[in-house]
Amino acid sequence: MTRLPFAPLPPLPLPTARGPEVFGTLMVEVLTPEGSPSAPLLADWELRAWPVARLGDATLEARPRRADLGSAELDRDLRGAGYTPLGPFRQARDRRSKAASAAVTP
Repeated sequence: MTRLPFAPLPPLPLPTARGPEVFGTLMVEVLTPEGSPSAPLLADWELRAWPVARLGDATLEARPRRADLGSAELDRDLRGAGYTPLGPFRQARDRRSKAASAAVTP
């Protein structure tokens, strides 16, 4: 009997913060695979789902775990997990300024 080595497991995502405070840097509405508010487990992102969405099933808040990640990478990772981003990715509002959130194109 031949034994095959197991492929190394990817690192598990760290737990995401919970609570009413906005923690993410990017926000986007999504269609989820199951049709209810949920967030995928992505190794490079901290995600939180909100059940409030005008177009889709949920609004996702995202914070990258690496500085080189942006909206294009989040779009790719969400689609790879079966989620469909709707509309533009938006920068979360900075609580210290009154500036409106700006659209970010993937």
